[in-house]
Parts: sequence; structure tokens; C-alpha cells
Amino acid sequence: MTTRRVPLFTFIPALILLAVVLTGCSGGSRTLLAGSSWPGINTSDGTIYLAYGPGVYAIDPGTGRALWAFPAEPVRNKNFYATPAVDGDLVIVADYSGTVYALNRESGSEVWSYPTGSARVIGGATVGDGLVYVGAVNGGVYALDRDSGAEAWQFTADRDIWSSPLLDGDTVYVTSLDRHLYALDAKTGGLRWQFPNGGDHEETIGAMVGTPTLHNGVLYFGSFNNKVYALDTATQTVKWTYEASNWVWGSPLVDEVSGLAIGGDLDGHIFALHLEDGSLAWGYEAEGPVVGTPALAESASGERVVYVTSGDSHIYKLNVEDGTLIDTPASLTATFPTRFLVVPTGEDVRPIPIYAPPVLLGDLLLVGADQGNSPLYAFSSDTLLEQWDFNPSTDA
Repeated sequence: MTTRRVPLFTFIPALILLAVVLTGCSGGSRTLLAGSSWPGINTSDGTIYLAYGPGVYAIDPGTGRALWAFPAEPVRNKNFYATPAVDGDLVIVADYSGTVYALNRESGSEVWSYPTGSARVIGGATVGDGLVYVGAVNGGVYALDRDSGAEAWQFTADRDIWSSPLLDGDTVYVTSLDRHLYALDAKTGGLRWQFPNGGDHEETIGAMVGTPTLHNGVLYFGSFNNKVYALDTATQTVKWTYEASNWVWGSPLVDEVSGLAIGGDLDGHIFALHLEDGSLAWGYEAEGPVVGTPALAESASGERVVYVTSGDSHIYKLNVEDGTLIDTPASLTATFPTRFLVVPTGEDVRPIPIYAPPVLLGDLLLVGADQGNSPLYAFSSDTLLEQWDFNPSTDA
């Protein structure tokens, strides 16, 4: 496999500047110039929830227009990137200036807020068993009462947390830039175990920024040492590793039907790995970095397909079984058509990289854009033809 080293500063959006030196990664120290700043997208009960820039929006998938916006008017220096979490009558979302908000799901009005003390939040919240879990760039993991926002407990890692916590029963899993994955007691925040385990012969792995994928007691996650790990949660032992060609940002998705874990790395290598031993079932080469976790669906013709976004401005629709590219009416030689307002000439359409993970809602494929007038585009999942785009200045 040919390795195409992609410097991180060439593709991570520069809206959030985080000067971070990561040591212990493959190839020695690297400087990470910027953090994640693409839109956070979630869906629940037929509504789209978008967090990006100055606002959080509930969007009608049929029209692409906002049902509500929070705050009602833009607030100076307030930015949202974390994926909203939806639980019952609440939408939980955190901003990049250090506040976690609970919003009324129907109206978007504020129910409560919790200040993290200027600890910025990039990853989305996770809600379960009466608590809200959120990680921050100060290394803090905060557990808040779901109904009041009161702090239940706090855990602090040695470095930034960019991922959303993963809740499984009475355990919360978080990854950190300190090159550890932590398993915490969901009720108390006590450390149950960490990987690597901190012993004298601790394995040195890379920083981790993605939320792990859990399947049948195994955590699958990527690292900045170019590896994908399959970690048994019962024994805290590595079941297998896969050597990618560059950093692995997002965790792979797991398809139980095919028995594959499918992900990508920053060289654009899309890989499908056998769950049992991590061997490569198939690979596909994109022309730009793959950052987000792919999305899995069944096509109109009955094929199991996976959608992958890439820094080469393409959306790839691949057959799960063999990784072949599925032809669609929207040719994949066409690039992601992001619109920019150009004064006084009007509108300019040009391609941009796509780093946000794709999100499926019915027959729509939702894709976030970190540049241009519209942070959200909806495509037909069958044809990949654009259905609508959401522009906060006109549709909110």
C-alpha cells in the first residue's frame, strides 16, 4: 500500500485553534494545529438537530427549514460544534466556550445550563440513567443530573477529551489525547480501568479522539499511532490490531451481518476488517483523508451499502461485501457543491473537503459542511442527488 502522508493542518478546519503537541505517535512528535470544527448532526423521531457556529437548530427533513433556533439571536463569541443529544423532551448540547445546555425539544428554549469553567467542549453529550455525560478539552468528564443540570461527579484525564462518552450499562468509556482509554463507573466517576494500564511495561499508543464502537463486549477504536484496536472489555486485553497507513481519527462502524468493521484513515484508505481477527476483507482508496465514521444502510435494490465522506470532496457509496463503488445518478466524479456568498456578484459554488461523518435519516443522507453558506446538505441516499441545503441566514 502506498503511503500518502497528509499533514493535519491541511485538512482540519481552522475555526478552533488548539496548539497541541502529541508525543508517542508513529513517526515521533507531531503538532496538531486545530481541533474538530465541523457541524454536529443528530436525528430523532423524524427531526434533524444541528449544532454549528452561533446556533443550534431543529430542522424539518421534508423542507430543510428550521423549526426553532437557539439562541434566538446570535451571541458574540458563542460557537457550537458538539453533536446534540436527544433524550425525551430535552436536547442536550454544549458550546465551545464552556457551557452545557438543556433545551426544550419542542421550542428550543433553555431549560438549564451548566458552566464547565471555560472548559471547551468539542464532542457531544451522552444521556442515560438520569445523567448527562460530557467531555471537555481540559480533560474533564462531567456527569450532570439530567433534569436539573447539577453536577453529580467529575473525572479528570491528563489531556484533552474530544470525543463523546460512550455509555454501556454502568460503565462510561472515554478516549483522550493523553493516549489512554478510560472505563469509569457511570454512577460515581470512579476509574475502573484504563488502557493501556499504566504498568511498568505499558504499551505506548497514540492519542485518541474518536468515540469507540462497542459490539459484543469488544471496543473498536482508532489511534494516532496508525492502528485500529479491538479491545476486550472483560479482560482489558487486545484481541487484535490493524496497521493503517496513517492516523485513524474516527472509530470504525461494525456491521454484524457481514462481520466487518469498516473505517478509514488520513491517507484515504477505507478498510473493512474481519471482526474475529482484524484481517483485511477489502480496501478502497479515496483521494483525500477519511475522518468521520461511515454510515451503514440497505439500498433500494437490497444491497448493504456504506457511505464514506472524504477530504477529496466526495461522498463514496460502497458495497459492504466487497468494497466496490456503487454507481449512482450523481456521478462520484462530481464534488461536494458547497455555496459561498460572493458580494456583489452573488453566489459561487465550489468544492470543499468533507470531514463530518454522514448521517442517515430515512431516504436522506445528511452531510455537514464547515465552509460556505450552508452547514447542512441533504442528499438522496439512493441517487446521491441533492435534495436541499440549510442556510441559517435564510432558513432559520
